[in-house]
Amino acid sequence: MKRRAALLVVGVVTPLALPAQTNPSQMAAQRAESLRLAGRPWHAAETLLAASARELHFDPAFILAGAKAELHARRYDRARGLLAGQPWLTDYAEGEGLAVLAEAEARLGLAAAAAADYAAAQSRAHGPRAALLAVRAGLAWEAAEQPDSAAAAYGAARAAGLAAIDAWLRVRQARVTRDTATAFRLLADVTPPAAREVPVARARALLAAGDSLAALEAFAQAGRALDVGRLALARGDSGRARDALYGLMARAPETDDAAAAVGVVLASLPPRTAPERVALARAMKPHGAAADARLEVERAVRQGDSSAATLLLLGELLAGAGRLRDAERAYRAAAKDAALGPLAIYRRARILVRLGDPGAREALGGFAQSYPSDTAAPTALYVLGDMFADRGDWAGATPWFAELVARYPADVRASLARFRLAAETQRHGLLDSAAALYQAEVATAAPQRTAARFWLGRLALLRGDTAAAEAAWVALAHEDSIGYYGLRARREVPLPPLRLSAPPLPAASPAVAASLARLDTLVLAGLDTAAELEVRAILGRAPQQEIEALLAWSDGLAIRGFGPAAVRVGWQAALKAPADPRVLRAIFPWPNRPAVEAEAAEFGVDPFLFVAIVRQESVFDAEALSPAGARGLAQLTPETAALTARGLDVTFYPDWITVPDLNLHLGAAHLDELLRRFGGRVDAAVAAYNAGVTPVTRWLARAATTDVDQFVELIPYQETRGYVRSVLRNREVYRALYGVTSN
Repeated sequence: MKRRAALLVVGVVTPLALPAQTNPSQMAAQRAESLRLAGRPWHAAETLLAASARELHFDPAFILAGAKAELHARRYDRARGLLAGQPWLTDYAEGEGLAVLAEAEARLGLAAAAAADYAAAQSRAHGPRAALLAVRAGLAWEAAEQPDSAAAAYGAARAAGLAAIDAWLRVRQARVTRDTATAFRLLADVTPPAAREVPVARARALLAAGDSLAALEAFAQAGRALDVGRLALARGDSGRARDALYGLMARAPETDDAAAAVGVVLASLPPRTAPERVALARAMKPHGAAADARLEVERAVRQGDSSAATLLLLGELLAGAGRLRDAERAYRAAAKDAALGPLAIYRRARILVRLGDPGAREALGGFAQSYPSDTAAPTALYVLGDMFADRGDWAGATPWFAELVARYPADVRASLARFRLAAETQRHGLLDSAAALYQAEVATAAPQRTAARFWLGRLALLRGDTAAAEAAWVALAHEDSIGYYGLRARREVPLPPLRLSAPPLPAASPAVAASLARLDTLVLAGLDTAAELEVRAILGRAPQQEIEALLAWSDGLAIRGFGPAAVRVGWQAALKAPADPRVLRAIFPWPNRPAVEAEAAEFGVDPFLFVAIVRQESVFDAEALSPAGARGLAQLTPETAALTARGLDVTFYPDWITVPDLNLHLGAAHLDELLRRFGGRVDAAVAAYNAGVTPVTRWLARAATTDVDQFVELIPYQETRGYVRSVLRNREVYRALYGVTSN
C-alpha cells in the first residue's frame, strides 16, 4: 500500500503533458509515459535511461519524465538526483516537479526536505491537487517531528475541500494539535471506519499537549502496548515499559508491533528473567532472527525454565538450525508433560525420521497407538508408510498405509495413502485393486473423491471399456466444470474447450462509486493505513450486499491493486450467484493484464500459464510477502530474483523486487528457464516454481513420471501437489474467461 501511493500522487492527478514534436527525447518520454500508464514503470525508467545515454541536453519535460519514471520504479535516489538543483524546478508545471522531488525525498527518509518541497508544490497547485499535496506535506511534517506545521497542513487540506476523506483528516489533524480542546472537538462524531483511530488520536493529542501521563493511560485504554512501552520508557517508568513490551511479544509475537518491540527492548530493556527471554524469542522467530531466538531460549533453559512449552520452542529452533540431535533431546525432555507430551513425542519421532534413526519406526508407531485421537496420529501412520515407500519397500509401506486407511478413512492422509497404493497396484497391473481403492475414496466422500473419479475413468480405459471411461469423464466435466479434474476430464472426451462469456458489469451504484472514490483519494493523499481500513470496512459489509454491489466492489478493488480483497469479495458474490459468469471473473481477475501479457510475450511463455501462477502466488498483490521471504506479484525470493537478473544482465537491487513489471519480468524469465530445463513439461516447471529444481529432478527420476497425471498425483509435497493442480486449473479458467490474448 505505501508504495502504491507513490505511483499515483504525481501521475494520476496530473498526467505529464509532453510537446507534440517528435524529436528522439520527446518520443522516448511519450513511450515511457505509455509504459507507465500500462503498469510497466520499470520499463518506462529503462526506456528513458537508454534515451539519456544517447543525448547530452534535455528539456525540463524530459527530465521530469525521467524523474517520474525513476520514482515509479522505486529508484528514489535517481529521481532525486535528476531534479535536485534544477533551476526551472520551482516554476515548472504548477509545482509538479517539486511534488516528484518531495515524494523521492520522503521515500529516502528526508522528511524535513520532503515537507518543504510538498508545501512549495502545494502553493503552486490548484484545486484538489493542492489539497492532496497539503496532506502529503502534513505527513512529512509529522515524520519530521514538527506537529504544528503538520496540523496547519491538515487544516489547509480540509479547508481546500476533501470532503470524502474529511473524517480521516480530522483524525490526522487532531493527533498533532497541541490544544486538546480543539483536538477533541475534531474527534467528535467521527464516522466509521475512521472512528477506530479516535482513541489513539486522543492519546497522541494529549502527548502533543505535553500531558504524557494522560497520554500513557489513553494509549493503554486503546490497547496500544507498543506506544505504552515507548512512552513509559521515555518517562523513566522502566517497570511499566517492560511489562507492556514483553507482554506484547508474548501475546502477539507475529505482529509488526512485536517486531518493533524487539528493537526497543534490546536497546533499552534487555531480558532478565527466563519468561522475558522466551517472550523475546517468540517475537524474534517470525521476523527473521531465528538464530538469536534460539540463543535466548537456551539462556532461558539455563536460567531454570524447563517447561514443556519452552522445550518445544527450543526443539523447533534447534531443528531449524539443523541441530537435529539437540532438537531430539529437547523434545524428549518435553515428552514428560501431561498436556504437551503427545506433541513432543510426535515431533521427536519426526526428528528421528530426518536423522534416519532406526528408532523412528517404533517412535511413530508407538505414538499412533498411544494417541489414536490426536490430530497428528494419521500423519504418523502416513510418515511410516512413506519411509518404506521412499526406499522402494512397498511390502513394508503397505501395512502402514492400509492401517491409516482403515482407521481414518476420511482423513486427507488416508486419501494420499489410497492414491499411492492405487498407483503402485496399477503399476503392477492390478487394476481391480486400484479401482477398489479409488471407489473407496468416492464412497467415503474423502478429500480426493473427484480425483478418484477421474482415475476410475483411466482404469476403465486401460481395460478397454472406452464407453465407461467416456461416461465417467463427461459426467465429471459437467459436475466439476472449473475444477482441475473436471477440466482434465474435458480434454479426454469429445467436448468443446470450456468458454465462459461474462457480460460487462453495469455502472457502479452511487454508494459503491463513492466508496471507491474515497479509497482513491486516501491513496492519492498518502493515507495508506486509512485506505487499508476502508478496504476492511468494505469486506465487513460484503455479506449484507447485493450481487451487483459485490461485483462492482470486486472489480474496483482489483483495478486499484487490492487483489486479495477483490477475490474475497468475489467469493462472497459466489455465495449469492454461483452460476453467474461475472462471479468467476471476480474470483479470477486479471487487473494488470497488459503488463503480464507483455512480460510473457517477451520470454515466449504462455500468458495464461503465467497469469495462473501470478494469481496463485500473490492474488495480484504487488506487496505480497510469503513466509519463505518471496516477494511481489510473481513471488520471487531475493536470491532467485538476483540470480535471474544476472542472467538477463539486468541491474537489480533488493529494494526493487516489488516493482510490478520488474518482478513480472524476472518471474517470466524464471518460468521460461524452468520450462527449458524440464524440456517444456509444464507440470514439472510449475512444480519447480513452487518447490525448487532439486526435488522435482529427484521426482522425475522415479518410475512412471512420463505420465503427467501420475507425476502430479505422486508429488510427495502436499503443498506442491495442490499448487500444481491449482495453477493448471487456473490456466484453463483464465483461457475460458478471457479468450485469446490481447497481444
